[in-house]
Amino acid sequence: MTVIHAQNPLAALSGKGRSLLGVEAGLGAAWLALAVIAALVGGGVSVFAGMGSLASGSVWAGLEQAHPALMLLYVVVPAMVCGFGTLWLPGALHRGGMLANAVNLSALGLVTAGMVLTVGAALSGSGPHGGGATAAMLLWSAGTVLACMALLVTIFDSRADSVERRAFSPFVWGEMLSASVLLLAVPVFAAHLVRQGLASVGVLSVSTVVGAESFAGPIGLVVLLAGFGIVFEMSAHIGRFSEKPVALVMAATAGTGLVTWAKADLASGAEQATALRIGAALLAVCTFSAVSLAGLWLAGTWRSRVSPRVPLLWGMGFLVVVSVGWVAQLMHGAGLHSALQLGALYAVCGGFYLWRGQTGGFWYPQRLARLQFVLTAVATVLVFVPGQQALGSALFGLSALCFILAVGLGLRYGALEQTGKVAMAPVRSGRMGRGEGA
Repeated sequence: MTVIHAQNPLAALSGKGRSLLGVEAGLGAAWLALAVIAALVGGGVSVFAGMGSLASGSVWAGLEQAHPALMLLYVVVPAMVCGFGTLWLPGALHRGGMLANAVNLSALGLVTAGMVLTVGAALSGSGPHGGGATAAMLLWSAGTVLACMALLVTIFDSRADSVERRAFSPFVWGEMLSASVLLLAVPVFAAHLVRQGLASVGVLSVSTVVGAESFAGPIGLVVLLAGFGIVFEMSAHIGRFSEKPVALVMAATAGTGLVTWAKADLASGAEQATALRIGAALLAVCTFSAVSLAGLWLAGTWRSRVSPRVPLLWGMGFLVVVSVGWVAQLMHGAGLHSALQLGALYAVCGGFYLWRGQTGGFWYPQRLARLQFVLTAVATVLVFVPGQQALGSALFGLSALCFILAVGLGLRYGALEQTGKVAMAPVRSGRMGRGEGA
């Protein structure tokens, strides 16, 4: 495998760097496509269930049981860590390409196989804790570890080879800390799955059943860290952010969150009361982190002229939803689960449109993208209004249709004429491609 150690961003535009860039573009797009498919399947079933359109006992009703696994495991991580990380890290690190592309490709294959097996197990009626679902989550675990290793190797190698020690951007910090959290937490999750599999054949006995919901803590940290990193990247050309405070808040959140989740996950018996108290403290820390990161974003863009372009609309929606969700959970004991799921939706959609427009230089129908944002924002409000969940589900369905139509039209008419080659990563100096900017 030929690796080009280029600190000049333009080095990727010539020679072997160009073909290597194509590899990252294909891998990143494949990760995003996997996340979009999982979101449409899991979110679509949830929408029909919320509208009361799924008959009880039908085959499609069984697919609703796979909704937590699809949304937590196959949307958040493939899009926010693997997809955007593969697409944007080379440019953000000022290097010619990613390392370990073969490892990243193997990870994509394992995670894709896990998603197919998850859907198959749900349609067969084996349940979210059956043998098929457990095997699918083990495949996901193996693929996620490999993908995180590829991202971290690229980040650390760029730091070792760099002649000029540039400070990491908030996006790089978010990706690096998210990958680190997953690299440490996924083996613990996989060990529980192995024990559960051995218990199903009578080798061991376990007192608790492990599913995708058991991994919601680390996924919440990923949404918080990678999501804010993506939002800061959307605003890189309109604001001036100090990297050190953002990095300190992100690192503190990742460290305390991971340790607390492991403590609560491994607690048993009398220690569970202590774990609950630690969890309450973690909730306060993460609430403070979310509000602090939103405040740092506001401080960096306070005197800037912010135009309501499509990616930035989704970014500001992420800031509002996630910050309000953490505060509502701390004060009222509810709202965090919905806020994290919806926050991931805003970050993924905003990042997708940023990739298609600014960093990829491709056209997409902006009016449809704005209509999708409006429908999603109204549906988000209705989720928290008692008795309006059915209407909110219907609006989420219309939002998904707008997204599908926007993607279809963008792929059909999308290539803009380029005067030069397009770099596949946002440049922090604010240089923009000819597509839709942030």
